[in-house]
Amino acid sequence: MDIAYVEITCVRELYALKRRSQVFINNCFMGVLKRRQKMVIEVPAGTHTLIAMNKGVTTAPLQLSVQPGDTLSYELRGRRDHSLTFTKK
Repeated sequence: MDIAYVEITCVRELYALKRRSQVFINNCFMGVLKRRQKMVIEVPAGTHTLIAMNKGVTTAPLQLSVQPGDTLSYELRGRRDHSLTFTKK
């Protein structure tokens, strides 16, 4: 199987000290990110759907297409209105 990586960094947000976001790829739970944490997820090459969720708020689904050996990097950013977004690094 050809492997690729998805790296997600939770951006430092002063107003969100206790915020924890659940990360999912292809509807499979990958873990929880807190402020200033980074997660690296090993995925098979191909197309995947990335989402994050916090207290019922979900990011828009992000379609990823990765080739063997690729590393895609994203920042997970929360807003004061509790919305969540992914931004490519």
